Amino acid sequence: MRKNTRSPDVALVVVDDDPAVLDHARALFAHDIPFGVVGSQYSAVVPFMLGNNGHTVALVADVDDPDQLAGAIMTTERRLGPVRAVIRYASDLPAGMDGADGAFGAGASAGAGLRSTAPAA
Repeated sequence: MRKNTRSPDVALVVVDDDPAVLDHARALFAHDIPFGVVGSQYSAVVPFMLGNNGHTVALVADVDDPDQLAGAIMTTERRLGPVRAVIRYASDLPAGMDGADGAFGAGASAGAGLRSTAPAA
């Protein structure tokens, strides 16, 4: 396993609600882009735990509980860097980050297109 590195732009991906978001998390993971992944069921995050690449924080939490979601954000920030976006629904996905158009190619910024979609506490 590689050592965790801090990144200037990190997303927290919630894998409970939308298959497109889960696909996005898989693409980030496959390309070693630092991010946090959180789900309310172990089965959703276990693949990210088992294959941990040193760039991923995988957590189980009640994502509808503001305190638990805030805890997931804080844990991700401690390990990887500032969380700049919370991605829960397909509408939260940054444009051009589906992995099919070369967005993950050499020189691509890990934080390209990240925007804050975190709910107000």
